[in-house]
Parts: sequence; C-alpha cells; structure tokens
Amino acid sequence: MSKSKNRNKKLNIAIAISSFFPSIGGAQVTAHNLATYLEENNHQVIMIISWKNWRKIKNKKFPYKIIPMLPGHQSLFSKKYIGKIYNFIMNKYLYFLQKKYKFDVWQSFGTYPMGISLSKFLHKRNITHIMRTVGYDIQKNEDVQYGYRFDSKKEKLITQWAPKCTKAIALSESVIEDLLDIGVKRDQIEIIPCGVDLSRFNSFNPDTNIIREKYNLPKNKFLYICVGRNHPKKGFSYLVDAFNKLKINNLLDDKHLLIIGDKVKKLRKKINKLKLSNHITLIEELGIDDNDDFNVPSRSLIELYKSSDACVFPSLIETFAMINIEAMASHIPVISTDAPGCRESIVENFDGLLSKPADAEDLSKKLVQIFSSSKLRTKLIDNGIISVLNKYDWKVIGKHFEDLYQREISKKELHF
Repeated sequence: MSKSKNRNKKLNIAIAISSFFPSIGGAQVTAHNLATYLEENNHQVIMIISWKNWRKIKNKKFPYKIIPMLPGHQSLFSKKYIGKIYNFIMNKYLYFLQKKYKFDVWQSFGTYPMGISLSKFLHKRNITHIMRTVGYDIQKNEDVQYGYRFDSKKEKLITQWAPKCTKAIALSESVIEDLLDIGVKRDQIEIIPCGVDLSRFNSFNPDTNIIREKYNLPKNKFLYICVGRNHPKKGFSYLVDAFNKLKINNLLDDKHLLIIGDKVKKLRKKINKLKLSNHITLIEELGIDDNDDFNVPSRSLIELYKSSDACVFPSLIETFAMINIEAMASHIPVISTDAPGCRESIVENFDGLLSKPADAEDLSKKLVQIFSSSKLRTKLIDNGIISVLNKYDWKVIGKHFEDLYQREISKKELHF
C-alpha cells in the first residue's frame, strides 16, 4: 500500500478506558472527544469501558459503539493467583474482540490497568497499541502521596508492560521524564495535549447577571473561578490561604471566589475558620446536564466560566492542566502555577500568568495583578483564544491522533 493511500485509510479503532462516563475527568472527556472526532472523519470506533460504567450508560446514545470490559478488571487482573486465571480469560476476550472488529489500532487510556492488559495481548501480534497516560498512573508526588507507582506491585507491572506499547502519549513535556522512568524509550513518546471544542464554547453567550443570581454569586464583585476535584495535589488549600492574605491586607471586599468540583465542601471547615465564608462559594461537581448528551464540559460549567472574570488553577502537579485551556476557550484570563503539567499550557504573560507552586503569598499577588489591570486581562484573553485555535482546538488535537495512527500502522505494514 502506498504511503499516500495509507494516510487516507479508514480505520477500525478500539479505544479502551477503565473509567468512563458518568464519571467526568480529563481522560473521560478526551476519550469521548477523540472517539467523536474519529467517527466524524469516517473511522469506526468501539469504546471499551469498565463493566461498572457500561451498566450505567449502556442505554445512552453516543456517536460510537460502547461495549464492556470483563467485570473485575481493576481489582482482579493483578492478583497473584486468581489474576493468572483472569488474565487468561481476558486474553481470550480480547482475541474475540480483535477477531470480530478487526481493529487496526488499539488506543488505551492509562498505563494501569488498561495499558498493561493491552500490552500483554498486543505486543506479539503486530497490532498497533497507542497508550495515553492519564496522571495518577504515571506521575509521582511524594509530598501528597499522589500516584499508583507508590504501590510496588503496580510499579512492577507498569515498568514491565508499559514499555511494550507501540507509542506512549505524554500530555506535556513534564510527563516525558515519567515515561522514561518506567522504561519507555524516547523515540516511543509523542506529545499530544488535551483539547477543547472551541465551537461548543463559542455557542454559549450567557447573561452574567442571570447566571450569578442562579448560583447566589455577587453581581458587583470581581469573580474568580476554580474548577477541579478536591485533592491535595490541586492546591485548593493554598488558594484559600491566598484569599486570606487578601483579607489581611484589606484587598478582599471587591473580590469573590467560586470553587467547583467533587468534595470541595471539605474546604468549608478551613474557610469558616478563616472567616472567609462570605467571600468564597463552594459548589459540588456539576456533572452533565440532562440535555447535554454527554457533551463536556457541561453547559452549566461553561456558563459559569463565562460569567466569571478570571480563572485560578493552583495545582501542584498535572499531566496537563485542562482547566487552563477551558478558561481560555471561555474568554477569561487564567492564573495557574509554574508546576508540571500547568506551565506547559501557559506562556507567561502572553496567554496567562504563572504563580509559584504552593506559595499563597505569590498567588495572592497574581490575584491582585489580574484584578488591577483591564489592559492585562484583555491581552491574556485575546492571546488565549489564539493559543486555543492554534494548539488546543479538537480539530487540531484530533488530527494529531489520526496522523499518529496512520503513521504507526504504515510502519508496521512495511515491516510485516
């Protein structure tokens, strides 16, 4: 097959991910958007998800087909004795799926457990396996005990099998070192960041006053928004401390903070202790709106982004800071941190500001800086849109995946 013809080949693609909708995170959003993009470009996609997730959404409509992985995948495949039996059955199941759907490429999300299971099955079969990292599967942060690899059994499986993939996708430069650390070779690594559907963001133009009234947010204050699950690595505690410093310096009266995400209400105790309850609003995870058909982020979240004046994302470590580019797509300026996975999504003082990680004092200064200058905000917003258009829109990201699949399949055909 000629190179030009192969690049236009319509592919049968398996996308395998352990945790999928109705759970919502960067990996789930990317898997969904990738499958949708590929289907729109006339490839056939089968989404393989955990049995637990499949049972919850099996009757929902998606632009691609959804099938379940064997039950117990997360808990059984690494067991010492029953794991051998389970992996034998798993290989039979994967063989059945490969024979039935004739996949040209398998795309896994996460080194553990999905990437490992697929590497065991695929590495001797001359079938392309692209493995995308998700965060906790590959990164380690000892300060907050973040990462699967602190578990020695998981670490052993990851280092044994992850390097046997065809290509490993790093979401940012920071993740390259983590992949090298588990034995993946540099020439196996491709950088493809997260993406956003800019047309979806542009389709919403909410009335700010109505949205703020709906969520009991002040209409006449500068509103900062922060989004993400409440985990120590997200740095939300430092953001609360930064707001406290504004209060101490009498700089808080015209500012308000909204934090949205799973378990954020656990911050309430600290907020009350610092007497910041009138200045910080907490909203538990919004989920997916009933009429959104699993388009993410939800309309409700996009409307809250667009009804805010700036976004703050104080994370200590990410594979890629999805929140930063969602804010850019919402036409609001971004403050993040000079931390792994965050710094790569922002060009300092061009399309966002970077504060020192875990430094409430520096973060408070950035909060004041972005509040004080409308000229700076306009510059960051305008350049943020340029960054999204050129680097992070799904038309760009989807093409990166598609080109990678075609290129790697072509290599295997040439050597087969």
